[in-house]
Amino acid sequence: MSKFAAYPVDKNVKSYDEYKFTLPEVYRELAKDELREDDVVRTKALAEMRQWIVNNPHIRKCRMDSKFLLRFLRFRQFSVPMACEALEQYLTMREMYPSWFKNLDTSNDKMKELFNCGATSIMGQDSNGRTVVFFRIARFVPEMFEPPVGGIFIALLIEAMLEWEEVQIGGLQVMVDYTDMDLKLFEKWGSSELKLIMEAYTRWYPMRYNDTHAAKLPKKALPVIEKILSFTNPKIRERINCYANVSEMEKHFEPSMAPKGYGGNVDLDGELNPAMWKRIEQQRDVILGLDRMEIDYDYYAPIWDQQNAGLLGETPSA
Repeated sequence: MSKFAAYPVDKNVKSYDEYKFTLPEVYRELAKDELREDDVVRTKALAEMRQWIVNNPHIRKCRMDSKFLLRFLRFRQFSVPMACEALEQYLTMREMYPSWFKNLDTSNDKMKELFNCGATSIMGQDSNGRTVVFFRIARFVPEMFEPPVGGIFIALLIEAMLEWEEVQIGGLQVMVDYTDMDLKLFEKWGSSELKLIMEAYTRWYPMRYNDTHAAKLPKKALPVIEKILSFTNPKIRERINCYANVSEMEKHFEPSMAPKGYGGNVDLDGELNPAMWKRIEQQRDVILGLDRMEIDYDYYAPIWDQQNAGLLGETPSA
């Protein structure tokens, strides 16, 4: 059940929420050192971004709360023009591909099944403030991960995590175990679909990625993985580390966060994953409420098509 209500999307409100920094001190230091964020910079940037949205006739409805706008300001290190551009890309992405990036509903049985298979674990934050996400690829059932369902599932997790300020500031560390991967997993994914989701995950969603550690990729799967990576932000590709065996990868788990079977004692299936899904479910109304935002589709669609030639098309939502 959702614990939190959807945010308003009326951009012409008379007053805004008063932001307070409530995270542990490590995030204040990270924000300052990596994002150029402090109380003065944040207040000024939020005011400027809100004014830009109000003055933009092509953004008709938008969340104006601090936490939402800080997604984009932190993503672009508090360059207001770049944050505004990132917001436009994000809103247009959702409008151009509604079947992939709207109606992200935790009550959908397919979403529950994909999470409950245990292939994806959001493990929490390490001592450096990074949120660790661990994939055990063999647990994905190919028939369940077909497009667009597999893409929707990851989009749902990204939207959920972006509601958490520790993720906005600390970013993600991604761990991947490819052991016994079913080569049929991406059998029904065409190049256009792979390009769409990787552009979304690494460019259009305002998510900050740190390093990635992956192990035991089957040689037969290398062509499809290389194709996927070709659609990924080059800066992210540079931070990917691959290992021939799992023991090398698991060294990059902090000891207190290492799962059972990977050099540690964290119970992913019995404790961590059920608790994390409950936390995600509590945000159901917040995530679905994003669908109430609205842009001038006729204005943005031609710009999008020009900038993203070659992507598959889709009929916009009503």
